[in-house]
Amino acid sequence: MYTYIVKCSDGTYYTGWTTDLEKRLNTHNQQKGAKYTRPRLPVHLVYWEYFKSKRRAQGREWEIKQLSRKGKEILINKNLKSEGDVSMEKTLRYTIDELEKILKIPSPSGHTEYLKDHVIKELKSLKVDYQETHKGAIIATVKGEVTKEHRTVSAHMDTLGAMVKEIKSNGRLKFDPIGGYMMNSVEGENCVIETLNQKQFSGTFFTTKPSVHIHSDAKKIDRSVENMEVIIDQKVTSVEDIEKLGISIGDFIFLDPRTEIHENGFIKSRHIDDKAGVAVMLGLIYDLKKNKKKPFYSTHFFFSNYEEVGHGASASIPEETKEFLAIDMSTPGDGQSSTEYHVTICAKDSTGPYDYSLRKKLIEIAKEHKINYKVDLYPYYGSDASAALRSGNDFKAALIGPGVYASHGYERTHEDAIGNTLKLGIQYLLSE
Repeated sequence: MYTYIVKCSDGTYYTGWTTDLEKRLNTHNQQKGAKYTRPRLPVHLVYWEYFKSKRRAQGREWEIKQLSRKGKEILINKNLKSEGDVSMEKTLRYTIDELEKILKIPSPSGHTEYLKDHVIKELKSLKVDYQETHKGAIIATVKGEVTKEHRTVSAHMDTLGAMVKEIKSNGRLKFDPIGGYMMNSVEGENCVIETLNQKQFSGTFFTTKPSVHIHSDAKKIDRSVENMEVIIDQKVTSVEDIEKLGISIGDFIFLDPRTEIHENGFIKSRHIDDKAGVAVMLGLIYDLKKNKKKPFYSTHFFFSNYEEVGHGASASIPEETKEFLAIDMSTPGDGQSSTEYHVTICAKDSTGPYDYSLRKKLIEIAKEHKINYKVDLYPYYGSDASAALRSGNDFKAALIGPGVYASHGYERTHEDAIGNTLKLGIQYLLSE
């Protein structure tokens, strides 16, 4: 739902609410809209806000209508919108909706089947050709103006997680982490243990000394995997009790994402790394297909798995690829230029510098199209592009992504970062 302001031909403003900005604007200019705008055509869209509910949109409409003309202009000038932005707004809403869905789908490295099924279903709805690799990745392809040389854009479906390592004699589980997260980031977190026959049991991560009332060193115990365990929400007190449930060594443990999407644009969840990238790739495909845009080069969208463990996009990259763009999270923090509101262009990570000319091109595109961006370096970071280059591919590689705070923990970003990543991605794909 949107609250919007249009500027009429006589210079006055009209405020309303709608479910579809583009459709509503056309309705106004076809003399089928509000009585106020009919004699004041054409009207031009200058401002909007998005809300999840009709009630909130209508409430904001009333608030804006109480403002003076000067008050409305202050509001408009703070965040001036144009009719050309409406298409990207639709793409952003689609992307955020997809992100909310996929954040709730478990996909630790080695077990991405549920997310893969969702991505395939979405690709089919967008009528995009795709193929699955033997390794379990998905490659969707959109034909471009130039078909001899190709581009590949990548994001990884896999996330952090854990596996059952040992069934303890007291009916608790030792686990082995998948990916590099801090143990204190999972302490007290809920999880799901899934058996090979897909039965699921809820549980919680704790230290082996979780109570300050009975453990004098509960606060001081080292938060290491050796001192952590999973308590299952079942009446179990022995190895035999656990085995009767069907739980065994090697079963996957899914971390509860605790996803929250706020109306002010903030997004909080586990696994924004790199499900934000996956959602952005679906958003890029959506924008190309729905707006009948054709990328300059035929483009492959590579939905990788196993990136969190180091070998994501190391195989099956189409051989015509001349440029490879990884979309992954950037990391705001002390000493970093990245923020939760910009798209970041990575100059260098732990594997070394990315291609200079391609980085320069991305910066020029961002400047030309007034896209809010940052350039940054990440000392403890690798990407699909890194894996692809290590496996011997001959192409230029770059890395971009939205700023995501508190990587490999409970993470946060903002839809502005998602939107700026979408804008840079689209303009890059359309560029020569």
